[in-house]
Amino acid sequence: MPRGSEIRLGRDDSWAPEASEFLADEDTVSGRHATVVHTSDGAAWLTEVPQGATNGTRVNDRVLAPGSRVRLSNGDRVELGPEVDFEVRGIGEEPEEAAP
Repeated sequence: MPRGSEIRLGRDDSWAPEASEFLADEDTVSGRHATVVHTSDGAAWLTEVPQGATNGTRVNDRVLAPGSRVRLSNGDRVELGPEVDFEVRGIGEEPEEAAP
């Protein structure tokens, strides 16, 4: 996914048009489950929807609270409910801190 973009993860085809094609038959994934934002500086953030996902969202076995976000890194394992998971790949190195 290109920098500066967002993808919605869920089964609702009007809310998550890209992901719903792959998740439509996954009953443990909510219609509106989570979002991934790839910022212009190369960071990627996963956020569970504020109203919560019925079966929850985990990153590396850490449960996300509704509306909370976590920064993703290469190799992280994301779980959307108990039956759907994926490994994060292709995130660039973390941006260097600006010199004072």
